[in-house]
Amino acid sequence: MMRRFAVLVLFIAAMLSVGAGVRYLITGEFMAHHAIVSGKSWQQLEPGIQTIVLGMLRIVGGGFLACGVSLLWLLRPLGKGEAWSRWAALTIAFCAWIPTLYVVLVLRAASPESQPPMVPTSLMLALTVVGVVAHFFGSRDSRR
Repeated sequence: MMRRFAVLVLFIAAMLSVGAGVRYLITGEFMAHHAIVSGKSWQQLEPGIQTIVLGMLRIVGGGFLACGVSLLWLLRPLGKGEAWSRWAALTIAFCAWIPTLYVVLVLRAASPESQPPMVPTSLMLALTVVGVVAHFFGSRDSRR
């Protein structure tokens, strides 16, 4: 039962990561909080800067997408209770979302009114930790 819960929670985390990835991959300009931090609208940026920013947003989107797809691939071994898969899920999610949390905190410190995505980023990390901890206890229960 606990293992199923763990897989469900990690599935939700995976889908949120995929969603964030798609959002950053298809956006045509930076987000509202970026405009507040930069003090400029998208249209006020020179074309070369726009190209650089869009390139970085695509890289971020690719990272989020890779994280989500990787978590989806891990659902099968997680469902079977394979211990290595929980550590892989934790590592993959942390590698994508801890640097994101750092950037969100830096943006917030630079411009508190910008409201960078603190809640979604924290939610991704929390879901991953909850899923891995639940998987640990689900695997422990199945050995009894």
